[in-house]
Amino acid sequence: MWIKANNFLLDSATVPIDIDEMLEEPLIKYLRIDKANFKRYLINSKSVDARRGTPQFVYSIFAEVADNCKFDSSRAEVISDNTVWEKYAPSLEIPKVKNSAKAIVVGSGPAGIFGALALAEAGVKVQIIDRGFDVDTRAKDWEKFLRDRELNTESNLLIGEGGAGTFSDGKLYTRTKDKSSNYILKTFVDCGASPDTIYLKRPHLGSDKLPEIAKNLRKKIEELGGEFAFGKKVVSIKTENNQVKGVILSDGSIIEGDYVLLAHGLGGRELTLELAKKGVKYKLKSFQIGCRIEHPQLLIDRHQYRLMKRFDSLGAAEYNFVSKLPANNQDKILGVSSFCMCPGGEIVMASAWKGQLTTNGMSRHARDGKFANSCLIMTIDGDRFGTLEAAYKFLTKYEKAAFLSGNENYTIVGQSAEAFLNKREGLCREESSAQTGITSGRIDKLLSEELYNSLAYALKDFDKKCPGFIKEGQLHGIETCVSSPARFLRDETTLMSSVTNLFIGGEGAGCAGGIMSAAIDGIKLAKKIVELIR
Repeated sequence: MWIKANNFLLDSATVPIDIDEMLEEPLIKYLRIDKANFKRYLINSKSVDARRGTPQFVYSIFAEVADNCKFDSSRAEVISDNTVWEKYAPSLEIPKVKNSAKAIVVGSGPAGIFGALALAEAGVKVQIIDRGFDVDTRAKDWEKFLRDRELNTESNLLIGEGGAGTFSDGKLYTRTKDKSSNYILKTFVDCGASPDTIYLKRPHLGSDKLPEIAKNLRKKIEELGGEFAFGKKVVSIKTENNQVKGVILSDGSIIEGDYVLLAHGLGGRELTLELAKKGVKYKLKSFQIGCRIEHPQLLIDRHQYRLMKRFDSLGAAEYNFVSKLPANNQDKILGVSSFCMCPGGEIVMASAWKGQLTTNGMSRHARDGKFANSCLIMTIDGDRFGTLEAAYKFLTKYEKAAFLSGNENYTIVGQSAEAFLNKREGLCREESSAQTGITSGRIDKLLSEELYNSLAYALKDFDKKCPGFIKEGQLHGIETCVSSPARFLRDETTLMSSVTNLFIGGEGAGCAGGIMSAAIDGIKLAKKIVELIR
C-alpha cells in the first residue's frame, strides 16, 4: 500500500547535496515503521523554509509499504495508488480521432509545442510551422550575433524552436491545479529535464538543458506523425465565410488546414496586428514593462537564507518582492514586483527587431553564476492607449531608446540603483553577467515620470526588505516582452476565436504568462479541436 508522509523536515546544514536520493533511512525513522515493511519512496513535493533559523527542507513523500504495515498515523496517511500515479505516470486523457482532419500549429513555443503534442497523441494530422529555426541553428546564429552584432530577426533568443523560453531559465511556476500540469512536468523529464522537475515547489529547466529538451519534444511529435516546417513566416490567415482555411506565408504561398492553432508568442507582434486588422475580435488588456536589476548572488543568499555562506545542499536563493503602495498614493505610483528572477544567472539581449533592445534573464540548471537578476515590472493599463497599434508604439519607443543608449550595437545600458535614484550616470561595478556587455547610461532619463517614480519608490521599499538591494543593485536596460497588450476573445465553451476553427493561445494571445500556463493553454485548445474533429 501507499502512504503519504507530510511535513517531513530535514536540516539543510546536516544533509548532503544529493539528499533526495538518500531519504530511505530517515524516512523509515520518521514513520516509525519496520524496515522490512518498507519498499520504496517517491517525492511528492520539496521546498525550503528559511523563515526561522537554519533553512529546513520540507518534504511530502509517497512511501510504498507492506499491506497492513504499522506506521505513525500522526505523520502519514494511507492514500490510493491513483494519487501516486497521477503525479508520476500522468496521462493526457485525450480521445483518439477517427478522421483525417488536418491541424496547423503556428509557433513552437510552449503553447504551440504542447498543443501539437496533444493533437498528435489524439491521432490528428498536425503540421507545426515556425518562422524561426531549430535550436541548433538558433544557437549558431546567436553566437554569430555576439561576434558581429548583426541581429537576425528570424533567429535569435526570442524567435525559433522552443520560443523565448529555450534560452532562458525555464521556470515552471504555475498557480493553477490544472490536471495537465503533471503531464507537462513528466513530459519535460522524459525529454531530458532533471527528475526533480516533478516535485520541486519552484522547478526550473535551465538554459543548458532546454535546447536538448526542445529537440526531444520535436522528436516525440514526429514519432506520432507530426511534421515541422522551420523558416516559414506566417503573415496572415486564409478565411472563407469567416472560417479559417489555412495560413498565408511571407512568400505568398498558402498552407491549407481544417483547424489552425496560433501560438505565435510575444515576438509575433506583426501577426497580432494583422489578425486585429482582419477583424479577429480582441480587447486591450494590462501589460508590463520594467528593468532588470542585478546583484551579487551572495547578497541574495545571505538575506534569504540568513547565512554568511549557503550550505552545499541549498541552491542559489531567489526572491519574490512586491512593493507596498503608499496609503493615499497621490503621486499615482504603479505597483512594482519582481518577475522572472534568475538566481546565479545572466542577463541577455532578447530582441527580435533591428534597432530595438529588450532584455531577458537566463540561467543554467546549476544556477551557479556569480550574479542574481530579476526584472522589476510595472503594470500599464492597456485601455489608456485606445488602439493596439498605440500600445505597441509605446513599447517600441522604449526599445529604440534603449538601443540608442547602448551604443547602437545591442550593448545593454546600465545604471546603479543609487545613481538611478540620484538621477546621475554611474555604475556600482564594471562587471556584469550581460553577454553583450553594459555601458554606463541614464535609465532614469529613458523612463517616463510615472515609470521612474514607481520604480524609485519600489527600490526604496525593496531595500527595506533586503538591505543592500540599492547599494549593490545595478539596473540593466528595458524589458518589454513580458506580456501582450491584447487578449483575443474566445468562446467560453469552445475556446474558439471569433473566426470559426481558429484557435489562438499562449502568451502572444494574452492568454498565458509563462511556460507552464502557456503549455496548459495549448493543451486546452488542442482538446477543443479534438472534440470538434470527433
